[in-house]
Amino acid sequence: MTKMTCTLGPASAEQEIVQNLADAGMSVARLNFSHVKRGNYEFPIKEIGLVNGSQGMHSRILMRDHNMLAVLLDTKGPEIRTGAVPKMATIKLNDGDKVLLTTDPKKKEKVTAAEIYVDYKEIDSTVVPGGEVLLDDGLIGLEVVSTSHTGEFATVDCIVTSGGSLGSTKGVNLPNVTLKLPSMTEKDKEDIMWAIEKNNIDIVAASFVRKGSDVRSVKAYLERCISRVNRSDQLAPIVISKIENKEGVDNFDDILKESDGIMIARGDLGVEIPFADLFLLQKSMIRSCNLAGKPVIVATQMLDSMQRNPRPSRAEVTDVGNAVLDGADCVMLSGESANGKYPTLAAETMMQIVAQADSALDKKSGFSTLKARRMEMNERLSEEGDTHTLDSIAAAAVTMAVQIEADLIIAISRKGETVRRLAKYRPHIPIMAFVQTPDLGKRLVLHRGVYPIVMDAAAQVASEHDRVVESLRTAKEIGWVQSGHRVIVVDAELWNLSSTENLTKANCIKVFTM
Repeated sequence: MTKMTCTLGPASAEQEIVQNLADAGMSVARLNFSHVKRGNYEFPIKEIGLVNGSQGMHSRILMRDHNMLAVLLDTKGPEIRTGAVPKMATIKLNDGDKVLLTTDPKKKEKVTAAEIYVDYKEIDSTVVPGGEVLLDDGLIGLEVVSTSHTGEFATVDCIVTSGGSLGSTKGVNLPNVTLKLPSMTEKDKEDIMWAIEKNNIDIVAASFVRKGSDVRSVKAYLERCISRVNRSDQLAPIVISKIENKEGVDNFDDILKESDGIMIARGDLGVEIPFADLFLLQKSMIRSCNLAGKPVIVATQMLDSMQRNPRPSRAEVTDVGNAVLDGADCVMLSGESANGKYPTLAAETMMQIVAQADSALDKKSGFSTLKARRMEMNERLSEEGDTHTLDSIAAAAVTMAVQIEADLIIAISRKGETVRRLAKYRPHIPIMAFVQTPDLGKRLVLHRGVYPIVMDAAAQVASEHDRVVESLRTAKEIGWVQSGHRVIVVDAELWNLSSTENLTKANCIKVFTM
């Protein structure tokens, strides 16, 4: 029911490994474009080919191509990084050492223990004396002494408060300040334009989102890209906003409203905010996403030790399980599947934990949670005219599924809205999303419990009755239902068609016994 995203990289650069990840339960393949050099798309082209060349879980049963693995483009985003240490070496920073941060481009490839290049031109006007600068995921801490601007570049004098070894192009975090950065870099725009031209990306994860307007900018740019390639039938990728700084936390409600989903990126976020606040923020953001009916991914260091070891730590097992119990739609592997020694084993381990946690979300707890959420959602009804109707139909269908102990919900969906509304109410049984195109199906896979099936071409043009019959036949063929099982078929989008016949509207929810 809960999904898994796997990051692809050197450890998963072979067809056999990607297929193993899919067999283990991978629903989304993440490509980290932070590691893609500007204009060089050899890596993503190869990895996307491996994903598209994998067999989906129902291909053999349906005797046709059925690959619903979604591809996620994770943008580099407007992050701040240090320059390069000569000869790929490391430098040693000791407690109490004085160090100068500079934006002088002449120092970009000449980082030393005394002078470190950073690529944030406004750093002198952003930090203040006494403020904190963190390097390499917070492993090295600096305290700001003074700032200045000389000629065309800025400098910041610092003292090392927490020393360590620093390599090349490491991340820089400036906690508790507002950054003067764009929502997308030029590289991000080039990467997204490439993806739209190739039409090979289903999800865009926007990095370092700080406010709702950042999300609107990304979506507007996606639409402009689609307009340029002149494909009227091309679906825009859904946009997942990554929450990884304090400003994003402060503006979370606005960001959630504009986004198609959220990724809780705990790596940078755990550096930007007090680490003791992280677990409560994670729980709060998951709940907000659940109430909004938008998928939420919990990411970073979930099974980190499995990059090196064949077994996870007990704390990691608890972390994954608790994320599922809290309501995460998806959990993510990063370095474990991209660079680790045991990519397949890490994926299998992740899904073993997920399965155990999912089984704990039994029918009774699901029903009580549903009732509580319905009461709260009645106070949060959207101003859109159709929202109340679709929510009511979805809530009624899920409530009915609990009460009659149904075995499957089938959602016949043209645009995906029926599926999203049903997933919002967190049913305890799977939702088979009967959709017309693979592109639509792949944009729905992040939702917990949703399993898209692309209907045959004949079923797409058939009558409403024929589509229902075909969906039931397919569900039985796959093995999701057997004789005697109860199935609820929902087609809430019928309500919004031009027909005003009450009979059509009454057919939005049907119950079948196989």
